[in-house]
Amino acid sequence: MTSSCAPRAVLLIEDDARYVRMLGPALRRAGYRPLWAGGAACGLQAAAASSPAAVVLKLDPPDAPGLHALERIQAVTTAPLIVTAAADDPSDGYVRALEAGADDYLLKPFAPAAMLARLRSVWSYAAAEPPPEGGVIVCGDLRLDAAARTVTVDGRAIDLSAAEFRLLAYLASRAGRVVTPRELLRGVWGADYAADAHLARVYVHRARQKIERAPADPRRLVTRPGTGYTLRGVRAAAP
Repeated sequence: MTSSCAPRAVLLIEDDARYVRMLGPALRRAGYRPLWAGGAACGLQAAAASSPAAVVLKLDPPDAPGLHALERIQAVTTAPLIVTAAADDPSDGYVRALEAGADDYLLKPFAPAAMLARLRSVWSYAAAEPPPEGGVIVCGDLRLDAAARTVTVDGRAIDLSAAEFRLLAYLASRAGRVVTPRELLRGVWGADYAADAHLARVYVHRARQKIERAPADPRRLVTRPGTGYTLRGVRAAAP
């Protein structure tokens, strides 16, 4: 029988032994159980068999270039997925990975403490309470229920990640205001992310793909150039 207190398993899909040697001991000291796979094929098997609490995936593993590995891993596990990429990647692969559904990213080189902070952050998304300004908020035919953590558009349920939901709830709770990227990042992801403008842009883009009829011409989640973001037409639902 598996103990309810068993340590969380973290699957590392990484072919650079230096990072495996660095992260394995750090994860164990933090009370987690590291698993290792040297490529996408082994990682896919491990993700399906071990039900990890999180997956840390190196972008472009040798046996699955591009985003193929990310897509294959997502097909077998709903665990939060953090991608790692070279800081000098000219294609900004980590941005494409975020757009494809990765939950977070780290640029190499990074210290073990940065990885541990990212893990705590992605785990906190699902466990965190909705913003204190809860209730039901309506924006045209979009309806957000903070207590139930649901969003519908024209009566149709929208499948949002925990971070996407908190982003919309944060903006909805500040109706009539333009929220700067720094404020949005601090409010949704925490102070460690306050300078990560890429992350704000990517998640706003992802939310628009799901709630806007024409994401390229958004009517609800609007960018105010040089200022920030606002959710237009918001009102509290009648009790």
